[in-house]
Amino acid sequence: MPIITGIVPSPDKPGHVVILVDGVAFATVPEASAAGFAPGQEGPAAAAEPLFRNAGEGAQKTYERALRLLSFRARSARELEKRLLEKGEPREHVTSAIARLCANGLLNDARFAEAKARSGIVGKPRSRRRIEQDLARKGVARDVADAAIRQVMTDEGTDELAVAERAARKKLRSLSRLEPMEQRQKLYAFLARQGYAPDVVRRALRAVLDAPPRDDDGV
Repeated sequence: MPIITGIVPSPDKPGHVVILVDGVAFATVPEASAAGFAPGQEGPAAAAEPLFRNAGEGAQKTYERALRLLSFRARSARELEKRLLEKGEPREHVTSAIARLCANGLLNDARFAEAKARSGIVGKPRSRRRIEQDLARKGVARDVADAAIRQVMTDEGTDELAVAERAARKKLRSLSRLEPMEQRQKLYAFLARQGYAPDVVRRALRAVLDAPPRDDDGV
């Protein structure tokens, strides 16, 4: 469990201290608000909540605005931070709000990435590369994105080739009137644009175009 590892004077805000959780700056609060908290204390969410409540009216308003943004749709921490700053919220209040949401489990990049990956793997079939690019644009770290994709692939018992085959079969419905060679060319171009590797594209085309047709039960 994460713990408070230090309470040190703020280098740029006189009369304030920085709360360190697992060695990382967690929040900057008035020194008086930190009374009763000490390094080694477990449960940063519960321990820090009173600190945040005493952090000032401005910080509380930023936090409430962040909650409203999250009520519309899930976001990554960096995406939410960017949006709050765009709306004119002070950076120190934004930093505090993000830390508070993370501590309370309301903002979690790993959970966010897994939900996005599941949508792209189980829902509308998308390549691993496309999912990674989308998560990167939303500010999710690459290692977090990779872990999420691997987890969903494992949970669903699937892989990149199977997802590519689903994408190809779906696209093939709109190409049914074309000649076989033109179908193959257009399917190859489609899958390549979707970010699938050439070897995956070729294998998917063999499975979809060259294998015996499946019956209504998918057998």
